[in-house]
Order: sequence, then structure tokens, then C-alpha cells
Amino acid sequence: MHITQSHACAVAVALSMAVMGCKTTEENAEDIAGRMLVEARQLMAEGRYDAARDTIFALRQQHPTALEARSQAILTLDSVELLQTRDSISRYEAELRAARAAFGQMLPRVNGSTNDAYYVQQRLVRDMEFHFDELCAKAKFYARKIDIDARRDGRAVQP
Repeated sequence: MHITQSHACAVAVALSMAVMGCKTTEENAEDIAGRMLVEARQLMAEGRYDAARDTIFALRQQHPTALEARSQAILTLDSVELLQTRDSISRYEAELRAARAAFGQMLPRVNGSTNDAYYVQQRLVRDMEFHFDELCAKAKFYARKIDIDARRDGRAVQP
């Protein structure tokens, strides 16, 4: 088989077009992923954390080559987790206060007998305190993770 100079030029042109096509596809993926990231951040700001999380997961699955958007999505996902945990802490703290107040009004013994409701409420308060401590630890973890990632990447902290 004899390859002429025109054949070699045609192959070179075809290869360069293919490379340019890949670059365009990568840029398009980055643009689309960037728009998805903006949408996720808007959902996060609205308190729609599950939708924001789903959008970020879709971004990661649909655009594996959009490296910059994926990098920013990690920080945004951590921010979603932190904000959702902080909201949970706020709600749960009020419930815990109410359970503690109810427990404070109870006596361990009533008319010489064991008050079972007292011990049920005591266990409830202990379980709630444990869960509350877990939520606080989770919030602390994500706040620290965001701070470390942001400093490493030279970005501002979001929440």
C-alpha cells in the first residue's frame, strides 16, 4: 500500500479535527456542569438540600471530564451537608429542651411505686442527647473539612 502526501494530509486534518472536537466536548461538559453547579447552589440557598445533593450527584455522573466543576461540587456538597445538619440541630435542640423539661417535672417514685414513665422519659432524654451530640460532631466535621479544602484550593468558604 502506497500512502501519498495527500493521504497523509487528509489523515492529519482528520486527526486534528477529532482532537478539536474532543476539546469542544470537554468545554461544553465544563459549561453544562458549571450551570448544574449554579443550580445546586441555588437549591442549597433555598434550603432544598436533597435536590441540591441530587443535582451534584448528576453532575458528577454525567460530566466526568468537567474537572473544575467537579472540584467545586465537592465543596458545595460539603456545604449542603453542613447547612442541612445545622438546620437539623436547630430543630432537634428545641425537641431536646422540651423532653428535658418534661423529664424535670417527673418523679422516680409515685405513691411508693416505681414510676415507669420517669425511666422511659429518662432513656428518651439520654438517647436524644446522644443523637444531638452526633449532629454537633457532624457539623463540626463538615465545617472543618470545608475550611481545609477551601484553604488547600485557595477558595473562599461558602456557608
